[in-house]
Amino acid sequence: MRNKPTVLIPLVGTHGSAALMTSPDSEPGYRALIPPGVQFENGVSARFINHVGLYRPGRSARKLSAPILFCICDKDAVAPPAAALRYAATAPRGEVKRYPVGHFDVYRGEPFEQAARDQTEFLVRHLEVANVAALTSSLNERPA
Repeated sequence: MRNKPTVLIPLVGTHGSAALMTSPDSEPGYRALIPPGVQFENGVSARFINHVGLYRPGRSARKLSAPILFCICDKDAVAPPAAALRYAATAPRGEVKRYPVGHFDVYRGEPFEQAARDQTEFLVRHLEVANVAALTSSLNERPA
């Protein structure tokens, strides 16, 4: 199989198509993220299919001792909120922010601005000022 060209399948497509994401909002939602004039190849490696169905990062939530923020879109048809909410409930230091939008809506406009504010507030609250200062200092000391 080495040196063979990568086989691509569509990343987004209409409902019922052979694309990876086919919810009614997937294609228009994804395409809305692409800036005008930018070339977009609607393709993902077919071998990704072997892994995506098994990818469940939330399974580890119960094992995390660090704070974790779950940003959940209530109208998400790509990653339905029910599973994320179940995982969030198992995280010892989990926090949930919910947005009344679909999967792709949170990446643009006011939903994006609100999510960015929520994520920034979460990080500021959980990063100790001394640790941030030490990290900044160590980054500034690294050779160029």
